[in-house]
Amino acid sequence: MSTNGGKQLANHQDLALCQEGGADLANFLLNKVVPSEETPNQNVWEWSYHEIAHLPKAEQQQWEAACQEELDMLQKRKVFDLVDCPKGRKVIKNHWVFNVKSDGWKNARLVAKGYSQVEGLDFDQIFSPVVCYETVHLMFTLAALANWYISALDVRSAYLYGELEEEIYMEQPEGFAVPGQEQKVLHLQHALYGLKQAGLAWWQTLDKSLKELGFDHLKSDAGLFLFKRKNIVITIIYVDDALFCGPTKAVVDEVKAHLMCAKATRSTLINAPTLTR
Repeated sequence: MSTNGGKQLANHQDLALCQEGGADLANFLLNKVVPSEETPNQNVWEWSYHEIAHLPKAEQQQWEAACQEELDMLQKRKVFDLVDCPKGRKVIKNHWVFNVKSDGWKNARLVAKGYSQVEGLDFDQIFSPVVCYETVHLMFTLAALANWYISALDVRSAYLYGELEEEIYMEQPEGFAVPGQEQKVLHLQHALYGLKQAGLAWWQTLDKSLKELGFDHLKSDAGLFLFKRKNIVITIIYVDDALFCGPTKAVVDEVKAHLMCAKATRSTLINAPTLTR
């Protein structure tokens, strides 16, 4: 078949597709919107850092900027200190995890390789309480019947607020070792995603902050907290998501605002050695 004949056939098929409509047409139009030179986003979370070097230059710069943004955020939250590795100490590894959001925004996250941790040295307890689904259903029912006010809170990068009790050292991230200090390591002060105790460290920090505000969690369900000073406020915690509910909107909003200003959910700017490419 000639080239012109092939183009005519393709045009005829496209016209038929437009006339039929449906899911096939939607997929066809979406494929046309994405520029052909863009790297497909499928399985981007499986990439390693060195694979970024094989991408077009402009895309390399975007991913490197995403990595630098992640490191800047970790430094602002005092997640680590750059130190000399103590003699005889085990150093755990890390890796980059990449993702592309639905709006095309490129995201990079530094994740510890928790499987390289040694039990009894790098971690002890790892169980982290979460609220029972039945409790959530019960509270929604109660709020609906009593016409209670409900407000939600999502703590961004919650695990990074967890304070570590163990002494953990981690290698510098691939591609971002501090020039002239490549032999140094990161002494973790706060939990990092991937650590076996990260979930527990975050919950303990949040539990402490809520108790300082006047909350007590139930013994039967550690994910439900009660505040009974001015008026009752019930807080439901599921990992990094929180629901505040109570009969008085002003009290619920006030308690929520106090938690947002508390240590467990507040970012602190600091001066620290800059990890950069």
